[in-house]
Amino acid sequence: MSDTDMQQKLLQRIKARRSDITQYVSDIEPRGTRLTNISIICSAVASVLTAGPALGGTSFTEGIQNILQIADDSPVWRILCLAATLLSISTVIATNMYKSHDMSSRLSKAQAGNALLEGLETQIEFGSMPLQEGAKLYQQYIADVPFIHEKNSA
Repeated sequence: MSDTDMQQKLLQRIKARRSDITQYVSDIEPRGTRLTNISIICSAVASVLTAGPALGGTSFTEGIQNILQIADDSPVWRILCLAATLLSISTVIATNMYKSHDMSSRLSKAQAGNALLEGLETQIEFGSMPLQEGAKLYQQYIADVPFIHEKNSA
């Protein structure tokens, strides 16, 4: 196999791997943002639900009682507590899902790996890097993103 053929084969692998990384980033980034937003919003609303009665006292619960047109204020307390609990649980779930999947770290590694592969691709295309060195760097760069599975095989 000639050097030109080997260069083209390496470039195809790099492009395929970059495509896999780009797809991974486009999948995980919105998911991570969504989980973060859910955590922030649920936490804030749960805080408001618990702060209302704590700061407003009976006038707050009576106001809610009038809005909901309930004869007794006891259900108001239950509704506020239940809603705050459910939102707190949602916060914990969203935060732990984000952390357990190590989304922030993986996203950073994927983006960095894609940038390194782009630079490598450019150097190989313009012949400013020996093919053997390019192949070694390719192996190093993909070793940093083992969580991204190869889909677009060259």
